[in-house]
Amino acid sequence: MKKLLIIAAVLLATTIALTACGDDEPSEQTTATATYSLTLSQDLLDACNVFITYKAENGRNVHEAVLTPRWTKTVTSTRFPAEFGVEYTFSTKSDGELVKDKYDLECIFQFSVYTSKGASYTNSTVILSDDDVAKNRVVEFLKRYSGKSTGYKVTENGNVSPANNMDYSY
Repeated sequence: MKKLLIIAAVLLATTIALTACGDDEPSEQTTATATYSLTLSQDLLDACNVFITYKAENGRNVHEAVLTPRWTKTVTSTRFPAEFGVEYTFSTKSDGELVKDKYDLECIFQFSVYTSKGASYTNSTVILSDDDVAKNRVVEFLKRYSGKSTGYKVTENGNVSPANNMDYSY
């Protein structure tokens, strides 16, 4: 009888140990959080309408007008590889709406991303920069940059690679 009680106790202890060691806890989902920042010269905003299509949560495209010299968005993705990026559209105003003789046109894009696993990446890109663009050259100048994009793919372990052929249709 004593042997039977010892065997029962060992079986009970083993059952409890196996149950406690089981992976009942859900694994934490990895996230990637990106911040987009645009810095625009006031002359650029005066010379054209600026529109951004950006990759939002889990790759969803969002299109919006940029109305201030500093534009910032923070988005999160739980789908990997995560796609982050922006497409720039400069809708130029007609020569008749341009009131200055010369324009300083500048657009700088800053991108940073970090994952919940601790990986991070930061980059800054000059999209366009030209001082003293004559009024009669503004439309031509901005057409060269309109429709361009900057994008990145981020893996779940935090590796970042350029991805400039993403779909920005909305």
